[in-house]
Amino acid sequence: MATRIVVILLICILSFPIYQGRQEEKKALTKRTISIYDAKCRKFSGFRSYTEGDVKMCLSYRQGFKNYTDARADCASVNSRLAVIKTWEKFQIVVPFVNAWIGLDDLETEGTFKWADGSVLDDHLKSRIFYPGEPNAYYPQENCVCQRCWTYFDKLCDTLCYLAKHYLCEKVI
Repeated sequence: MATRIVVILLICILSFPIYQGRQEEKKALTKRTISIYDAKCRKFSGFRSYTEGDVKMCLSYRQGFKNYTDARADCASVNSRLAVIKTWEKFQIVVPFVNAWIGLDDLETEGTFKWADGSVLDDHLKSRIFYPGEPNAYYPQENCVCQRCWTYFDKLCDTLCYLAKHYLCEKVI
């Protein structure tokens, strides 16, 4: 009986480094898997990967000032689009960026906000990501949306498309 216990203990002791090694290998593989997205994003000049929970975005915060149309064209010139933030997690990613155009407007139909990918803004998300009272079309041509149009706002506002602002380009990976 004592011999069996010794043998079992020896097996356990000798197996632990193998188990531990596999755990280390698993961690390394997980890190490599996670970093594939980051590596793909980094290969584009000026773009960086941002994460909120399990959600990632490949963004470039353009600090030059452009109106909405020119910002959209500049993003397209580097095979990207103005940022589409159709989830709460994506909104959390863009919160720190100040005075920046995103890919949302009601240029086609007043009051119907569409993302740069052509989809319509969800009403539930709209109530969460816009500053209270926005969008309001205060001026007749407030058809474009910016993130933190003024530094004291932490949400979205509709504003005049001809205003010069920073902008967020997004690479879809």
